[in-house]
Amino acid sequence: MFKVIIVFLIIFNFRLPMVYDSVVVAIIVTALYYLFGGQSISLTYFSRRYVVTILIATFLLLILIVFITVMHQVYWFLMAKRVVLVFFMLSALIFALPILIEDESTAFRDAVLVICSAFAIQGFIHTLGFLIAPVGDWLFNFQTERIKEMMLDPSRNIDRFRAYSLTGSPFFELPAAYGVACILFFRLQLGKDKGFLTGWRSYVIMFFLVMGIMLSGRTGFVGFFIGLFLYIFFTWRDSVIFKNIWKIFGVFILLVILFYAGLTSKQRESFIDDLFPFAFEAYYNWRDTGKFDTGSSDALVEGHYFTIPSETLLWGEGGDSGAVSGFGHTDAGYMNNLIFGGMFYLVFLIICQSFYILPPMRLAGAYASRQKRIDFYCFLFLFAYMFILEAKAPTLGTQHITMVLLLYAGITYIVEYDAWEEAGAIDEEYG
Repeated sequence: MFKVIIVFLIIFNFRLPMVYDSVVVAIIVTALYYLFGGQSISLTYFSRRYVVTILIATFLLLILIVFITVMHQVYWFLMAKRVVLVFFMLSALIFALPILIEDESTAFRDAVLVICSAFAIQGFIHTLGFLIAPVGDWLFNFQTERIKEMMLDPSRNIDRFRAYSLTGSPFFELPAAYGVACILFFRLQLGKDKGFLTGWRSYVIMFFLVMGIMLSGRTGFVGFFIGLFLYIFFTWRDSVIFKNIWKIFGVFILLVILFYAGLTSKQRESFIDDLFPFAFEAYYNWRDTGKFDTGSSDALVEGHYFTIPSETLLWGEGGDSGAVSGFGHTDAGYMNNLIFGGMFYLVFLIICQSFYILPPMRLAGAYASRQKRIDFYCFLFLFAYMFILEAKAPTLGTQHITMVLLLYAGITYIVEYDAWEEAGAIDEEYG
């Protein structure tokens, strides 16, 4: 549980009195553990090649961003601040890795379990905030003043319950990170010692992952279905899902009973009138209009992608669509990155993102066993998921929650692989 708390404080980085961000608390708690827990402060993982490469790439990205905006004399430093936050959060996680990695031979599997548990706890907190008004109001107060103003502005039409979570990034970043957690969750179910939804803990984790996505944003469902596809792809011949269909049906019946017997009429109305139309907007639109789409997806396709001049496409303008004149507003990551730094900047972002994924993919591809193919495709799908997210908003190399998750998954995978190879049992585990 201590590991889950440390990771929770780092990845969600929510606002706290006096210390400002929860990641600072994570660093303080980690340092105190080193000092008084019988373990000296260790900087071991800062020297790992995988970690060093990512930190250097992140630092160079920061330098490049500053150079581009200064060169164009726009002086737009919002993205630079985001990269500084990424670097800070990555460093905090690396500092805590000696605590998080107790047994190197199970480092990756333990990390995935910690990640899924942290997001399940976030989903549980978010659900409590949605169901119990005083809890929701209390959680709302953890948000920054800027976010509170956005939520309370009627013209923005943002559901207030989206802010009932302990995170400094309650909108796109949180649901996007839920997608990463879902892909890793289904990878966990494909392990040698795990079956589909084995045990009540897996049911609970999956339920709160889905609740977290429903309450924070539909983007996370993209990762959920990617993870589900990964699972089905490697188990359809074994008919594992069909063998457990009665369990899934039983859980569904239990949830229906709890919905009608365990919730008040006002809580049920909140689900039916507020949450379901938000989370399943595509279905409601299909039911009412015959079109399976959402307002945000339509706006993204129709309004957030437009033609930009060839010179801008090559060199950028030094700011996003809101910082430079002559461009319409766009949230799309590809568009904003091209407007900011052009094609060469976008290529550099892709290179930075590849440093998180390609090293563990290379190790997974070194063996032809079923388990290694699962790992290879897991990281491949995570890589593809980043590019899907980029279509919605800036993601590649700059989205702090997902970057921390990918580094945590990547370094623990490499550490676990090296441990088995050093023990001479690599063929036994992965062959």
